[in-house]
Amino acid sequence: MEFLRQSDVIQWKDGECKEIKENTVDDEYTYLFIDYLPPRKFSTYPKDLEDFAVGYCLGEGLIKDYSDIESIKLDGTNVLVTTRLSHDPEEDLEQDGIVQERKGNCEHACVCRLLEYQGVNSDNAGGIRSELETIEPNTSDLSIDATQVIKDIKHLTDEARIWQKTAGVHVAQLKYEDKIIIREDVSRHVAVDKVIGAASIEGYDFSKCYISYSGRMPADMLIKVIRVGVPIIISNAAPASSGIDVARAGNITMIGFVRGNRFTVYTAPERVNLEK
Repeated sequence: MEFLRQSDVIQWKDGECKEIKENTVDDEYTYLFIDYLPPRKFSTYPKDLEDFAVGYCLGEGLIKDYSDIESIKLDGTNVLVTTRLSHDPEEDLEQDGIVQERKGNCEHACVCRLLEYQGVNSDNAGGIRSELETIEPNTSDLSIDATQVIKDIKHLTDEARIWQKTAGVHVAQLKYEDKIIIREDVSRHVAVDKVIGAASIEGYDFSKCYISYSGRMPADMLIKVIRVGVPIIISNAAPASSGIDVARAGNITMIGFVRGNRFTVYTAPERVNLEK
């Protein structure tokens, strides 16, 4: 199912107007409930939400790998995640009696009660994503040819089905050996979470994976990549100086401004075969 909406619009071109039908992304709020933590609120393209949940938990450091998740249940665009670890925000939820409701297995009632709680507007809001107490340099020996960088961004564009119809989403691509996962979302963070989650579910070795995506590369995106152990990130967009600093500290190869037959390598260039 494609979550698209067609609208009647007026297009102006070269001084002339005409009425046309335009496709737009039918985005919706997704609430992510992880154990007893306060719900996180996202604006999403509501597909592949299980992949998103797994990728988010990995990128936030809430789990170590997919085996730490006991269950994921979908109720529309509400995602309830139970992990094997202890995430205990009693100070946030006990005030409203929400913890007791979940312990009583009243799942549907729990969702309704939790939706009354505003939730943490997580995406691009800093919080856990913007902080990392220690950074362990990535030691992966994965390498990529310069020509492959160009091919990957072209493939990303060619396979971005929702973007082609709407130009209203970001697209992320994770490559592992000869396997490729592609996901789209209105949020660049959620698109990347989705490919990370899907790769974790498949059991891919993140040290042998790399990500290409459409979006800027600030610190919060690089922190996600460092946490899961992906050594290379590629984008057709620009980095932020905060992203460069984090990539350098984490020994992540950051490639940006992939346009036509050119790109810029900002950090850890040893993973790019520049002569090919």
